[in-house]
Amino acid sequence: MDGSRPGDRALLWGLAPMLVVQLALFVVPIGIMAVYSFWTTRGYQVVAEWTLANYRTFFESTTYPRVLARTLAWSVVITVLTLLAAYPLAYFIARYTRRWQSVLLGAVILSFWTSGLLRAYAWMALLGDSGIINKGLKALGLIDAPLPFLLYSPFAVVLVMAYFSLPFAVITLYASLEKMDWSLVDAAADLGASPLRAFRHVTLPQTWPGVVSAAVLTFVPLTGMFFVPMLVGDASSVMIAPLIANQMQAFQLGLGAALSFIVAIVVMAALALSWRAARRSR
Repeated sequence: MDGSRPGDRALLWGLAPMLVVQLALFVVPIGIMAVYSFWTTRGYQVVAEWTLANYRTFFESTTYPRVLARTLAWSVVITVLTLLAAYPLAYFIARYTRRWQSVLLGAVILSFWTSGLLRAYAWMALLGDSGIINKGLKALGLIDAPLPFLLYSPFAVVLVMAYFSLPFAVITLYASLEKMDWSLVDAAADLGASPLRAFRHVTLPQTWPGVVSAAVLTFVPLTGMFFVPMLVGDASSVMIAPLIANQMQAFQLGLGAALSFIVAIVVMAALALSWRAARRSR
């Protein structure tokens, strides 16, 4: 007898498919990427010679660290903006629309039914010189020439990436708000707390783990966003993912793997910090 109960063994067998998927889709690729980052490339051949040259290239360059810092800074800014937009929407759906929750949630999820690339092109048509915004402003007599910052600019990158991140944040925050005990908010109001004070001391603490989860689900994809900066940004909007893709396409697999591994370490550090913050909030 090994002392384990049948229920425990059944639970382990039930978790086995998830563990296999995690190993196949996360652990193994990370391991391969880590190994490649210490190998060199000669011509179009990867040579298994251990070297730190790929990492030296990153740290000795002025471009790669600057682009990575820009990527992280923009990801943080877009995450904050997304949460500021998503929280009121999720709050409204969870608190005031019991009858129409399914419809509103379906409207939020509707964007997932369309290709991301197609949605990015739709934004290009919307923000372009001949787009609806510029044409509408011209028709109203507010502008004489198309606004130059609407497309191929950092503004366009932030706007479109926030749009892509919004559904993830709304669904995550809604799941947290849906489990709230709203009678506590009513009790705080009965005791004389203003709506803002009730939110700070009752609603936000109860939903803080959901806020952290929404921040993670927003921040992590933003660090690897590939096509949005390329389509709607300019030369000052280059992010780290297109640079990694360029190295891979040029068959500089070692340098591309080193860049990817550095980004992965940063993302995992962000996940660890968020997990710690969520534990402390509990």
